[in-house]
Amino acid sequence: MPEKTPQSVPRVYVLVCKGDNCSQRGNPERVRVGLKQAAREFPAHAVKVSYVSCLGLCGEGPNVLVVEGGSLFRRCDAQSAGEILQTVREKLGQHRS
Repeated sequence: MPEKTPQSVPRVYVLVCKGDNCSQRGNPERVRVGLKQAAREFPAHAVKVSYVSCLGLCGEGPNVLVVEGGSLFRRCDAQSAGEILQTVREKLGQHRS
């Protein structure tokens, strides 16, 4: 279950790996920026996109983890945001028409 913020809005955490191997295999900064821009569709504070030093799957990065439910996305790029945010939508109980 997503954490509740003080404003009673559920919050989902999305972690972008910024380890050395992920950084060499792709561009974690671009992935994070793409996710943050796409996450603007959600209420304020509903989605927290942060870096993590390593998710432990170094040969398959850049990796992104949606913490609630443990959904892991491998070999991500900026275009991966749509698929990742669909998972976030499901965690928040929101569905696009």
